[in-house]
Amino acid sequence: MKKSDSKKFKFKTDTLVRLFIAIITIGLISAMFPRLESVDTEYSVGMIWSKEDLIAPFSFPVYKSEQVYRKELEDVQSKVYPIFDINQQKANGNINWLDSLNNLFVKIDKIYSYESDLIKERNLPEEKRTTTEQSLSGMKSELPFTLTDAEWKALYSVINTSPGRDAFKKKIVQSLNQLSGKTIINILKSEIAVNKISYIRNKIEENIDKSAVSDLDEIEKILKTDYDSFFKTPDIPEVALIISKLFIYPDLIFNEGETDKIVSAVKESVPKTFGIVKENERIVSKHEPINELTKLKLESYKRVRSEQMESSDYVIQQAGRIMLVATLITLIVLFLIKLRQEIFTNNNKLILLSTIILLQCLFAYLSLQLKLNFPVEYMIFVPVAALLITIIFDSRLAIFLIIIICILVSILRGGDYDILIPNFVASVFVVYSVRDIKHRSQIFISMVYILIGYFVSIIALGFERYESISVIQNQLIAAGFNALLSPILSYGLLLFYERVFRVATDLVFLELTDFNHPLLRELSAKAPGTFHHSIVVGNLSESAAKDIGANQILTRVGCYYHDVGKIINPGYFVENQMETNKHEDLNPSISAKMIILHVKNGIKLAEKHNLPKEIVDFIPMHHGTNLVSYFYEKARTEEGEMDTLHDFIYRYPGPKPQTKETGIVMLADAVEAATRSIEEPTPAKLETQINEIIRARFLDGELDECSLTLSDLIKIKQSFLKTLVGIHHHRIRYPEAEDDSEEKS
Repeated sequence: MKKSDSKKFKFKTDTLVRLFIAIITIGLISAMFPRLESVDTEYSVGMIWSKEDLIAPFSFPVYKSEQVYRKELEDVQSKVYPIFDINQQKANGNINWLDSLNNLFVKIDKIYSYESDLIKERNLPEEKRTTTEQSLSGMKSELPFTLTDAEWKALYSVINTSPGRDAFKKKIVQSLNQLSGKTIINILKSEIAVNKISYIRNKIEENIDKSAVSDLDEIEKILKTDYDSFFKTPDIPEVALIISKLFIYPDLIFNEGETDKIVSAVKESVPKTFGIVKENERIVSKHEPINELTKLKLESYKRVRSEQMESSDYVIQQAGRIMLVATLITLIVLFLIKLRQEIFTNNNKLILLSTIILLQCLFAYLSLQLKLNFPVEYMIFVPVAALLITIIFDSRLAIFLIIIICILVSILRGGDYDILIPNFVASVFVVYSVRDIKHRSQIFISMVYILIGYFVSIIALGFERYESISVIQNQLIAAGFNALLSPILSYGLLLFYERVFRVATDLVFLELTDFNHPLLRELSAKAPGTFHHSIVVGNLSESAAKDIGANQILTRVGCYYHDVGKIINPGYFVENQMETNKHEDLNPSISAKMIILHVKNGIKLAEKHNLPKEIVDFIPMHHGTNLVSYFYEKARTEEGEMDTLHDFIYRYPGPKPQTKETGIVMLADAVEAATRSIEEPTPAKLETQINEIIRARFLDGELDECSLTLSDLIKIKQSFLKTLVGIHHHRIRYPEAEDDSEEKS
């Protein structure tokens, strides 16, 4: 167990892990860059070119737009007629279908005769039979068609007499002969997009209308109509059609290979370009509106330049990308080192921040892959990052990271800095909307702030650039979707981060203040004195935390749970004792052990109820390594001077407070317990007691490992005094007031 904890701790703080996180983040962001960023990736017709004049450094052709080129291809392809070959066997009369039909009927007659014998022999012993079911099935399987039992029965009813057989066969021959005047093709006419087809006759290409030929489906419908009207016996029309289809031969056979060759040749003849921009020619001027032709020139320039890039150019470009991203990531690292050391030294939190940044970069990357006639750049959910960072960490870090994220998003969109201001404004609005969040539903209120931020900035930029109303309208619609979806996405991601990274946000802390929490309910039921003490300590600590700029919510929640270990054996603690004192009959060392044990029990209970580590830390840290002074002094009285080993028995295991919040609770816990026992408390007595406790903890070195300053301690003392005077107000007798009343009397 200790080994795994040690590994986990090492992962969270190891410097190599931090370096690996930075390298992976920089690498992934660099991989999302577009191919060429020298020209804006997104520029629409009507936009104003805000950069300097763009001069062509080399000559290049102007490519047609994808839509125009595709339309031209479709036009030329529609003029290519499909090529068919003449079925020479049918044309030369080499197909003797009548003989084949006669042979088929001979086989059918044999099957009919055999099945008749089989029926007659069914009642004979097996050794006397000359027919079998297997032989019959074998004969039927040799036929080029398959019939159902009902169709075989119908066929037998027709051919069981010579006149019936001859009439059935004659009708099939007659119907097939009627098709001789039709030109039959072997593919469906619906698959032919043009109105004519071609075929070669005597080395000369001839064209005929598609309507002049018939496909196999049309022939089948003609025969079916004919047979349905002629035959009255059920299933016989279907049988006649099945047999007839065996003897339908196409006159023209589709030549797919030759047709594809002609289509390919025609497509290659369509030019992809329609003009040329010469070297040193101006492509676009500064402040010039972009029209259709200018847009095509810009796209062609970017395309040609990308194609001309050599491997060395590519390496240089990649190096530039990595340097740019590394610079921005370095700014984040410097900020964390100087102002958020607790985040920088926690690799789990660094991974969390990295995933938030990478998610925004992924949104930017995907927005370039979507080829839509819609401003998808305004659906990059940058406000989601602002929401998450503010709620999980703080607003100051959120503002700084949003600046970096907005720059990265613009860079990844090929230098599209037009969206930087709207993204930044909307994100800052979001930060201020959730900086003092008190419940999860408040996330959805941010929807209004996102909407206002985007709408104001988009309209302002649109008016400043004299954009068309339709362009501004589309941008506002996209921003509206962003405002609608960002809170929903943030809500889901927040739950994900809380579960996966075990992040304890202020929202989690606020949920733990509910007195219906199982642990608090158990505390109030089994140790009501301790529960009341925890509430009072919470009030003291929260006010002090507010005065020195510490986390008020964390401090208050930490107070509520700091003594939950007293649920086990509550009678050993003075605030829960009613009449008898269980320590009267115990040895001081045993009493001290029972008192100290509540720390260990509290940690177990907290972990059992999955309390965040930030809350669990309050349980051991609010005592630090203090002595259980009452029993220590009692033991000294009974046993005399004690050595260091005995001193250890009466001392809490620690650790000492590591944060301002746990330091405040250590002082508040001692102050509340000490001032509770003061008889007739006055402000002077309370102040003296507070001073003594803070001085004792300071001199004992209990506050050495937290970041409380002397200035903080003065503010904490003043806050404690103000709160305690309010608590003990009805009990305090003010000397000045007493003197005045005596004079009046």
